[in-house]
Amino acid sequence: MLKINPAQTSKAVLRTVHIDTKLFWILVFSIWISAQIPVLSKPFRMLATWAHELGHGLGAIISGGRFEKMILTPQFSGLTHAFTGSKWQQIIVLFGGLLGPAIAGAVMLILVRRLGQSRLALFLLAGALLATLVFWAGDNFTRVIVFGFGLIITLIAVKAWPLIRSLSAHIIALAFCLNAVGDFNYFFMSTANVGVYSGKSDTSALAEIIGGPHLFWALVPSVLSILILYGAFKLSAPKEGVKKPHA
Repeated sequence: MLKINPAQTSKAVLRTVHIDTKLFWILVFSIWISAQIPVLSKPFRMLATWAHELGHGLGAIISGGRFEKMILTPQFSGLTHAFTGSKWQQIIVLFGGLLGPAIAGAVMLILVRRLGQSRLALFLLAGALLATLVFWAGDNFTRVIVFGFGLIITLIAVKAWPLIRSLSAHIIALAFCLNAVGDFNYFFMSTANVGVYSGKSDTSALAEIIGGPHLFWALVPSVLSILILYGAFKLSAPKEGVKKPHA
């Protein structure tokens, strides 16, 4: 299940950690169970909301628009202020948010499980949180949340034993992935309420911009999320007989 360098099994110097397939699926099941317990699921739900809103914002930047700010709420909802000039830009922004957690989880899984780069994965995540804090956090609650997550993840990347670092990176990656497939009800909502704001959901906005029934545009990101995560699980599988050190 868990393999380490036999010459270094004591104290804080666990240099090589390999999480095999059995332990990996135990983690998947454990995280899924934890997601059913409100107290345990709260940190991961907030991180997933942040990834969703960041996806909207990065979609605006990539498409040539402008990412002004994001706001997270204690109710695990969020709002992104982005400015775009065309319908195609709006579509990219909408899909960026809808697929944000799935893409974040897929990238982290490939880095952590396939390449053994748990420290790099955590640094990239902490860097994205820091960028949010510096450039896009729209209120004090959002600043506190992204700073807290960024600090904790940075400390794990820098100070934690390789075993703890690898497990932490796996857990965060899998939490993103499971949120993407476990929160399909959001895709099928026609309205969204964020604080005092009430308006169309992302999938309703897609139906209005592109045309067609809302149900169809609810199914599209659902199917894409599953395909992204299936691809990530396949691509992240370690090669047979190769033990990857987790940096």
